[in-house]
Amino acid sequence: MDTLHRCVKEVLRLHPPAMMLLRHARRSFTVRTREGNVYDVPKGRTVASPLVIHNQVKTPYRDPETYEPDRFGPGRREDIAGGAFSYTAFGGGRHACVGEAFAYMQIKVIWSHLLRNFEMEMVSPFPETDWNVVMPGPKGKVMLRYNRKRMPAAA
Repeated sequence: MDTLHRCVKEVLRLHPPAMMLLRHARRSFTVRTREGNVYDVPKGRTVASPLVIHNQVKTPYRDPETYEPDRFGPGRREDIAGGAFSYTAFGGGRHACVGEAFAYMQIKVIWSHLLRNFEMEMVSPFPETDWNVVMPGPKGKVMLRYNRKRMPAAA
């Protein structure tokens, strides 16, 4: 289940379930980048963090465009290496989704059943993401071929 959990996290990093996080600045603050640029954010402004860009940052993600679930495993922990907002598929900080653990449990129950009981093969090309909707999803049809696995007889 740990491997499946890391796989799901990596899919959500590469294909986030929302386009961006929006927050309202309750007080003015300053942001200083690693390059030394300084940005002042006045109180009352809306701050947007586009997840598709946020999740592709080379710090903390090594080779961010590559699907690599082990980036969340022991010894690397890239999801927390850059602080509380390194991984934001379910939001972050005090506004993080309270249903994150439940969502992961549901996803893992479904995928563990499918992986245990079916052989699957994608027969369509891997789809691009449709960013023209509120909840991004695959663009076009996704075709999958599947066969039920033969289960050994119970003793």
